[in-house]
Amino acid sequence: MAHILIIGHGINGLTTALQLKKLIAEEDWITVVSPERYGVVKSGLPYVGLGLRPLDEANVKLQPILERFGIHHTVGNVASLHPERQIIKLENGKRLPFDYLIITDGMEPAFDHIPGLSQSRNMVHSLVGADEAMRAELAFQDFLNAPGPMTVALAPGSSDYQNAYQYVFNVDRLLRRYRLRTEVPIRFVTPEPFLGHFGVGGIGNSNRLFEGAFRARHIQWVCNAAIDRIDDRSFHILYFNDDGLQKGRQLLETRYGMLWPSKRVEPFISGVDDLINSKGLLPTNRFLQSQRYETIFATGEIVAPQKLETTPMEAPPPCFDFLRESMTSTVVGNLAEILRERYPLYEPTGNGFFMIDYGARGAAFLAVPQCPPRNIDRIIEGRFVHVAKRAMERYHIRKLRAGITEPIFERLLFRIMKMPRIKQKAA
Repeated sequence: MAHILIIGHGINGLTTALQLKKLIAEEDWITVVSPERYGVVKSGLPYVGLGLRPLDEANVKLQPILERFGIHHTVGNVASLHPERQIIKLENGKRLPFDYLIITDGMEPAFDHIPGLSQSRNMVHSLVGADEAMRAELAFQDFLNAPGPMTVALAPGSSDYQNAYQYVFNVDRLLRRYRLRTEVPIRFVTPEPFLGHFGVGGIGNSNRLFEGAFRARHIQWVCNAAIDRIDDRSFHILYFNDDGLQKGRQLLETRYGMLWPSKRVEPFISGVDDLINSKGLLPTNRFLQSQRYETIFATGEIVAPQKLETTPMEAPPPCFDFLRESMTSTVVGNLAEILRERYPLYEPTGNGFFMIDYGARGAAFLAVPQCPPRNIDRIIEGRFVHVAKRAMERYHIRKLRAGITEPIFERLLFRIMKMPRIKQKAA
């Protein structure tokens, strides 16, 4: 009998647990530990922050789903991890032993990396979680009554490119609808070397696509940029050349700011000797198993990437939903093999697929694999992408609420597209 412990923030832990439950023996049991009772689909938060959708359309209540499948759920924050003793301690003092541990997120926003941000939270908001999205939505309604300059920014080290681009396009469309666009100059600040870089060198002609879209919407942008500090009325921006040398600084007066901060590993992970590398990420083998502790697996942004492009500003590769699901399937398949006393066989394909909604149009990005060089490197743009993305988000929420992770037709669809989630290697 084995006890598998899953530490996850909402949707990630839920998906991992549901997949694993189908593959383990009846005597094995799973416990999911999460700091909240709800899981949030983060690609829906830009709409929540603008008041375009209620939060209920982007979240899933975890406990009823997990209990339906006989999976234990513990709500709490992890205080410390002890791999040698195979135990975790929660902040409430509770201890949970494990035979195998899966870390499905392990990252937290680093708001304190930007001087002045904590004193400017009435002006600068974020969409890293449900609570922040609700506060951003209330502040945005006040902003509409007294509009002014807006700054949308990604901090160096952030990989939330999809949400940032989606937000800036939708806020432009919403302001035009309210006939307020002339009163709101919009500036977009990013650490990427060029628009549409996404931390992976761009996909297709993403640079020309986004530069054209920004020009058509009169959105100003600053690339290779870092946020020096923030005060009550402005962003202080440093921008650099392609060699990483500072070119100058810029003051952006701001009435409403939207910021995606960098992320760091949570303290319970960083407190373990030799678990993370010098960049603060968890190195794994090709089976997503910790190189230091064989009983620990990891998925998501915490996993140290195999390929990392050097850029003037820190612009890490993203972990889009398809890649995250690929990593989840890899860990689940390998752990199921180990529980059967066999060798792990699977590794993620590293493919990338995601969509960005412009408000009335959209673009779908397909990168096989996600990091170049690629076999497939394609963008499909049109109004149908806007409709398709909305339909897929609704489908994803309903699928999770039903406790389904990967229906057969979905698996067949990606096989037809020649985009399997995982690949099998010889033992």
